[in-house]
Amino acid sequence: MKISKKILAVGSCAALLCGCLALTACGGGNADNGAQKPAANDTPKAADYKLLTEGTITVATSADYPPMEYMDGDEIKGFDPALMQEIGDRLGLKIELKNQAFDSLVTAVAGGSSCDVAISAITIDDERAEQVDFSESYYDSNLAIVVMADSKFEKKGEMNSDEVAVGAQSGSSGEAWAKENLKKAGYTPYQETPDLLQALRTGKIDCAVYDDPVAQAHVAGEYKDMRILDVIPTGEQYGIIVNKDNAALTEAINGALKEIKDDGTYAKLVKKYLA
Repeated sequence: MKISKKILAVGSCAALLCGCLALTACGGGNADNGAQKPAANDTPKAADYKLLTEGTITVATSADYPPMEYMDGDEIKGFDPALMQEIGDRLGLKIELKNQAFDSLVTAVAGGSSCDVAISAITIDDERAEQVDFSESYYDSNLAIVVMADSKFEKKGEMNSDEVAVGAQSGSSGEAWAKENLKKAGYTPYQETPDLLQALRTGKIDCAVYDDPVAQAHVAGEYKDMRILDVIPTGEQYGIIVNKDNAALTEAINGALKEIKDDGTYAKLVKKYLA
């Protein structure tokens, strides 16, 4: 009986060994010997992307554009900062906001030494995309032409005249549109939107061209002495800009944006800041 048990034990081991070899053979056709590859849509991990400060996304913005971004005492608030904070939460990262001039944002991100990304109602366009990468769009917008409430002008076409002075923020899509479509008018760039609107109030310019959601908030709030002459349906889309050498961070941001939209958080932010 002892011999029979031994024979049975050996036979069992042999069968087990054959089974293991068969399983190995099934996986042996892969060049990586069956090593599992991550799914193509896996969200990049922190180790995959570069940050100036470990555990923190350094974010540049131009906080002169309520309700998108603005200063509240010493704090930067608004739709864009709130959205960026949500993105940071989804990625397990802190957010550090830095306020700087709008026309310096693309250069700052492209340089890669002072910030990781920038969010500031930045319109996605081909010229900027030559220097930086864009996230998926997170907001659709148009431009508005703003004049004083008692302005004599009633139509957009009246702006394209050598007797009209037009202003826009330097480096903005409003500037690009004004230069392209109001070529006869005199044009003056302004670094910050409050300076632009102060120029309108004091009569230095006849109209200001900038983003419609911001213009709507202005004329309904602290700039009730102004009105929107016309809305220009440009079909602009805002994106977050990222250094071109940091594709994994762009991908991670896109993944977080999708989550924020899918779970209803985005709609809540729109209602809080833009409705």
